[in-house]
Amino acid sequence: MNSGDFVSATRWTEAQVQRLAWITLLLSFATCVGLSILIPWQALTYLRTSHIGTPARVSALSGILRLEHPEREPVAITPGAPYSRLTEGDLLITDAQSQGLVIFSEPLFSTPQDLAAVQIYPNTQVEVRYARYPRFGISPEPARITLYVRAGRIRVIRLEGRRALELVIQTPHGQAEVLSGVLAVEVQNDRTDFTVRSGETRVGNSSGIRTLKSDQRARIGLDGRVEGPLGAGRNLLPDLFRAPLPERNVEEPVPPGQWAIFRFVKQPGESLGTVAQASEAGRRVLTISRSGFDHAQTGVFLLLNQDVRDFRSLQLHITLKILFQDVAVCGVVGTECPLMIRLEYKDINGNDRQWLQGFYAIGEVSPQTPESCLPQVCPPPYNVHVRVPLGEWYTFDSGNLMESLRGIGAPPATLTRLRIYASGHSYSVMFSELELIGEE
Repeated sequence: MNSGDFVSATRWTEAQVQRLAWITLLLSFATCVGLSILIPWQALTYLRTSHIGTPARVSALSGILRLEHPEREPVAITPGAPYSRLTEGDLLITDAQSQGLVIFSEPLFSTPQDLAAVQIYPNTQVEVRYARYPRFGISPEPARITLYVRAGRIRVIRLEGRRALELVIQTPHGQAEVLSGVLAVEVQNDRTDFTVRSGETRVGNSSGIRTLKSDQRARIGLDGRVEGPLGAGRNLLPDLFRAPLPERNVEEPVPPGQWAIFRFVKQPGESLGTVAQASEAGRRVLTISRSGFDHAQTGVFLLLNQDVRDFRSLQLHITLKILFQDVAVCGVVGTECPLMIRLEYKDINGNDRQWLQGFYAIGEVSPQTPESCLPQVCPPPYNVHVRVPLGEWYTFDSGNLMESLRGIGAPPATLTRLRIYASGHSYSVMFSELELIGEE
């Protein structure tokens, strides 16, 4: 083959050139269209799915709360020193003497609202698996919090933030999605119990799902079977926020199931203090405040008239925050705590008795400021006042009052009256989640 034949063989025809031009044009057009779709789609996907960590405050309510992470040194969290660097993968551990509280909040806001609060009881291990919040406000995605309870007991309160929340509690036996309200979770070797104290929760695993409402419980065992809804202890107290509260003398009769405000001052003409229903970071709360110079009491009370002789368990639960107090500890005789709970009852012999628990945030126990109400002022039992962090939410559970009161030889027969009040000179407190759970 000579050179002319080679040139002739490799010369493109006009049709081939046109075909190549069209292919190039179409490919360019397809690339342009693809990029015009792909780039906005990727941008929208980023705007939708990009997230940041959900801020959380971890407080040790008692003892030392241990925080572990596979890639960091362990951290010891002590009372009065909240930890604010909780991240995914962190494991929170309590021993027999410690309790903790975790509060997840919204980021990106100058006045963020709380999303969820988690009370961690003794001998519990909780891992943070997800704590994510959408980075951009236009994202339709919910905030996501997922906790894995390896062992022990927690109590989860879902609060109302600005964005939808996917709140999931996982255990070795199954999981629960908290749709609203309060959920208690207890993990043992052979089972997990999910108890809805208020609101609604979906509980289950691959074998089935149950929807639970207030005062219902579900159990998942080693076989994976979901049992429920089962009965749970019921709250003996009516809703504190159902209606405006009337004001009464604490000894006056009030309608059954009706809370009432009471106020007492030692010196006439001094401030009586205020009691108000309010909302704080998504919680319904009752606030109590007063500024004065002499002794006063301000709070609410309820007539119960509840026979409990057949009850096997009675437990009081409350979440509280002390903002200010001017009397150290609870005063010179132990009766001036910024928040006090007084449960009055008749024992099986018809004697009038009481169970008193005080809370304070400022001062040190001393001979002038005793750790409990003095015997010359209060009858037994002499419960030690509980110190709580100033300005922080604190969750208190009484334990089984039927057992503890039976232990001092004064088992309750009939609950007569419950008072929740502030006592002292000047004080500012709030409380929420008040429950008196009875199991027959």
